Amino acid sequence: MAFKTALLSLVLTLAAWAQDAKKKDEEAKAKLAEYRKELKSCKTDADVVKVLEGLGSLQHPKVLTELKGWLGKGSVESAIAAAEQIGKYKKDKDAAESLAGAAGARREKDAVVKFLRYAGDVGYKPTTARLVGFFRNKETDVAREAIDSCAKLKSRDAVDPIISMGRELESIKEEKDTGGLGGGVLGGGVTGGVNNDNQVRKQTLLPAAITALEQICGQKFATIKAADDWWRKNKGSFKELE
Repeated sequence: MAFKTALLSLVLTLAAWAQDAKKKDEEAKAKLAEYRKELKSCKTDADVVKVLEGLGSLQHPKVLTELKGWLGKGSVESAIAAAEQIGKYKKDKDAAESLAGAAGARREKDAVVKFLRYAGDVGYKPTTARLVGFFRNKETDVAREAIDSCAKLKSRDAVDPIISMGRELESIKEEKDTGGLGGGVLGGGVTGGVNNDNQVRKQTLLPAAITALEQICGQKFATIKAADDWWRKNKGSFKELE
């Protein structure tokens, strides 16, 4: 009798699940039809952004597929609008990997920065492996966003890459102003511009790296060396924070 009751309960649960899934499919179909109709009347990028925001109000695999298509086409504004909506698909592997992949394919800095930001918002930890590849991007803003997104994900896989990058940043030395003349660490000629760029990068990324390590490890660190020392002692027993 107990077995029959349990079986009946399971059947009813599956039936309710199937009915709910069908309802969501119908809602997505209607939402996509409305979106395509509105898209035809768009005259400006602002119009497209508004339509994409409306589409993103419903989360569904078919809607996600449509949004993903905008990451590599259209204006920067429309791509960012689509990315923002994709960023709402929490813990979704497809959403996270699509954003990280698009960040590597798109050239506009503003778009890449936002793609990385929203990839972090998704919260899918394995994305960390893709994000660390942006640490050495020549655009400091891009590298900073990758670090910040790793901090959101709190994956242990980001710790060693962040420490490695932090040590490189700490090794950047300030140079006295030579008026743009004389040899520098990169050779003869004008070196002030390069050194200034390196200093800006250090001043921007080093604090971000330390903050990220603190958020991932749940500790306070004054320097990268302090974080490295702690990590060496605790790496083996460390359990990721949520």
